[in-house]
Amino acid sequence: MIRINNSLVGAIERRALAWLVRRMPRSVTPDKLTAFGIFGAALTLAGYVLTAWSPSFLWLASLGLVFHWLGDSLDGNLARFRKIERPKYGYFLDQTIDVVGNLLICAGMGLSAYVRMDVALLALAGYHALSIYSLVKACVSGELHISLVGWGPTEMRLLIILMNTTIFFFGAPPFTVVGLTMTWCDVTILLMAAGLFTTFVCLLGSYAAQLAREEAASHK
Repeated sequence: MIRINNSLVGAIERRALAWLVRRMPRSVTPDKLTAFGIFGAALTLAGYVLTAWSPSFLWLASLGLVFHWLGDSLDGNLARFRKIERPKYGYFLDQTIDVVGNLLICAGMGLSAYVRMDVALLALAGYHALSIYSLVKACVSGELHISLVGWGPTEMRLLIILMNTTIFFFGAPPFTVVGLTMTWCDVTILLMAAGLFTTFVCLLGSYAAQLAREEAASHK
């Protein structure tokens, strides 16, 4: 399967990952990196929960996101670099473990002092809608798109880290809209969720129409 990553920071990320895999100790294996990624997601959840005591724990949440990126991005790259790929096992484990990591991160946001749980889970649903689109398209086309319209998991993590940093320095005071208590973080994540679902609907319609045209032409 061909992997395609045309994300905004994709070129920089590929260079960083190539540098890291060349220097990875032999004791580090792809499976250990996958586990490290889940540890990072759990650390993010813990950091968000601990913000009930101090906003300083936002830095722990952001560190967890960095660990999650390292584990999630390096496991497959290391396997390919060492030529120890297990295509079926690796693909299955990577895609299913991502569900767990994403849930831990979004649940952490929802348990924090700054984001409503329903808003966090709505964003998770939008993200997973696009993930499902990408995986189903990969089955049809043989191309796995890591990013869609320039955005991928790394950009999402960077956006969350930016949000954490902004909260730490400027706060996120609550306000009430039509009886709902919210923060600017909720508004930001709601807008992100709307963008995710809109992108999903547009890509779904566009690719379905393309496939219909191609198959209609092949039957003429």
